[in-house]
Amino acid sequence: MCVSINGLVNNMYRHPSLRPLLTALRTASVVIPAASLSTVAIAQTPVERPTREASAFELPAQDVVASEAERGDGPVDGYVASRSQTGTKTDTPILQVPQSISVITADRMRDQGALTLQEALRYTTGVRGEAYGLDSRGDFALVRGTSPVLFLDGLQQSFGSYTNTRTDPFTLERIEVLKGPSSMLYGQSPVGGLINQVSKQPREEQKTHLQLQYGNNDHKQIALDTTGPLTEDGSLLYRVVTIAGESGSQVNYVDSDRLVLMPSITWRPTDGIEWTLLANVQRDDSVPSSMFLPHRGTVLDAPYGQFDTDLFVGEPNYDEYDTEQLALTSQFSWRLDDVWTLRQNLRYQESEVSYQQIYGSFSPLDLNSDNRTLDRIYYGAKTEVDAWVADHNAQALFDTGPIQHTLLIGSDYQHADSRQKRAGGTASPLDLYDPVYGNFDPSIVTYTDQPDQTIAQQGLYVQDQLKYERWLLTLGMRKDWADNRTEGGTRQKDDAITGRVGLTYLFDNGVAPYLSYSESFLPTIGLDADGESFKPREGEQWELGVKYQPVASQSLYTAAVFDLRELNRQMPDPIRPNNTVQTGEVRIRGLELEALTAITPMWDLIATYTHLDTEVIKGSSAEEGARIASIPEHMASLWSQHRFSLFGVSGFEAGAGARYVGASWDGRDTLKTPSTTLFDAMLGYRYQDWAFRLNATNLEDETYYTTCLARGDCFIGNRRTVVGTVSYSF
Repeated sequence: MCVSINGLVNNMYRHPSLRPLLTALRTASVVIPAASLSTVAIAQTPVERPTREASAFELPAQDVVASEAERGDGPVDGYVASRSQTGTKTDTPILQVPQSISVITADRMRDQGALTLQEALRYTTGVRGEAYGLDSRGDFALVRGTSPVLFLDGLQQSFGSYTNTRTDPFTLERIEVLKGPSSMLYGQSPVGGLINQVSKQPREEQKTHLQLQYGNNDHKQIALDTTGPLTEDGSLLYRVVTIAGESGSQVNYVDSDRLVLMPSITWRPTDGIEWTLLANVQRDDSVPSSMFLPHRGTVLDAPYGQFDTDLFVGEPNYDEYDTEQLALTSQFSWRLDDVWTLRQNLRYQESEVSYQQIYGSFSPLDLNSDNRTLDRIYYGAKTEVDAWVADHNAQALFDTGPIQHTLLIGSDYQHADSRQKRAGGTASPLDLYDPVYGNFDPSIVTYTDQPDQTIAQQGLYVQDQLKYERWLLTLGMRKDWADNRTEGGTRQKDDAITGRVGLTYLFDNGVAPYLSYSESFLPTIGLDADGESFKPREGEQWELGVKYQPVASQSLYTAAVFDLRELNRQMPDPIRPNNTVQTGEVRIRGLELEALTAITPMWDLIATYTHLDTEVIKGSSAEEGARIASIPEHMASLWSQHRFSLFGVSGFEAGAGARYVGASWDGRDTLKTPSTTLFDAMLGYRYQDWAFRLNATNLEDETYYTTCLARGDCFIGNRRTVVGTVSYSF
């Protein structure tokens, strides 16, 4: 395992596909200071906002809540962020976003020992972070009952399924969950919401953080984060984040290796201009950990008992999930004067994924008549995706009489080309109670080229945040054009107009009630059995909520009730099993409560509760009237973190948490997955520049399943994990 930046770079440089980007990074570090301002069309990043805007949109009583240095995409001291850029694409106090939004800070991820995105979401209201349990292929969360689109630094990150690497939380400053329809700002997105991950970027203070980890399942990782100025006047800043790690798994033969290099550089030639270039080079070599186990032997009884939780259904000499990603992001912001600010955010990303796995046959998925063996199939996909994503906008601050405006006018664009080879066929059966491997010959696998696919989308949007005394009205509208093409085949064009309106009242004591309406638009690619293109999925939501940030505190309390509907949801054809129809309509009503509070300067508390009432209003005869699969009716969590002295020695800290996930159903109300309650804990000690931390999740080592689906499979949850971390900061 590499233990230095030079070692990691040299390791990556051996891979031919990585050399062009690494060379470009070296060149960029030389030419950035001399770049011409004519490259305004290259990026977006927020700069310090003018004084007039702060006075227009922040109540004087609330100024003490947020540090002057905090901004909507920057670091947060502790668990409570007071500003966000995700909710409006402007640097806005969270109290003034007329939509529910949760922010998971870097301090919180560190204290809770999150190793993946979905682990970081465990204590977030309205979110089921590990909906499909132990799965190394991606981060599969559910936000208000739907699968969210993943964004990175305000730009869409994922295109299709199993096409990109998983973001490591160590590279992130914060994670923001924007709940409810968000197409007005971000274009194609589902009705439940989206997740925006915010990368670490260069900072003015020189600081280096070295981290070493070791845990059960032979988890080992070394990570380095260093940042600071490159020039005496601070006009040029740098940051380098690098990770090298390897780990086993609770499942036999499932392991993973990771290499990450994320350098960035920021140029500030004047007070009004800021330009950041950020690269991400990542390679993950792993094995799929989701085994698609049948109902019998998991949540249902079987003649030979329950399966072992370390059961591997695939073949050690075949299964793999290897990903490689290169991404270069440019963010530019230019404050022309006290009124106008121009921004652009641009990313080029290319990824390669080799996914091949042997698992149970879904025809149907069940044990054979001997109650021991499972019929298996093999599947393979070699995918390459190249994507360009851009977002340009202009922000204007002005008054019309007594009304103060923050006007945002923008255009965004995305273009993704996907090339894929696939393979599939029948594999030998496996005895799940006494598995014997090695009976599958990988040489029989033949890959076939699939038609290339191109996804293009362009959107125009306008938003105005109007403030009159203590009233805040947020209005927005957007027009989207989507063009999806298959080589030598169909071309599908969709367009839509979506909007959002929100009304907020700002009380002196930090209470901010709001009412909002928003819409979503998500094209559905493909044809039905009659050759007809699917219609886009369309959604809408009404939300009523209140946010409360007490004066002179580091606390934030939120409550929201909502009613969302989604049309044109895809459902199985009740007449033709191999066909999909679009008669679906679902309704989700919910209540979300979240408290992030600093009870004392040494004691932080997180408490959440979620209630979701779901129903398939229109669907197949087997699904209509049923609850939506995998969505618990009740979820709750509690996390307490305390810093204290012991025997006169300061620097100790301890945390404890409990997570309750209620029972869920299979999508037809025929099979219930039982509820679970899991306990987590951490112990830590800080001495000068050293920090020692021990994190444990699922303390009781409970065996549980996160969900079981009507198609026949169940997903196992994470068993107990224990990870020790030693870090040194200087």
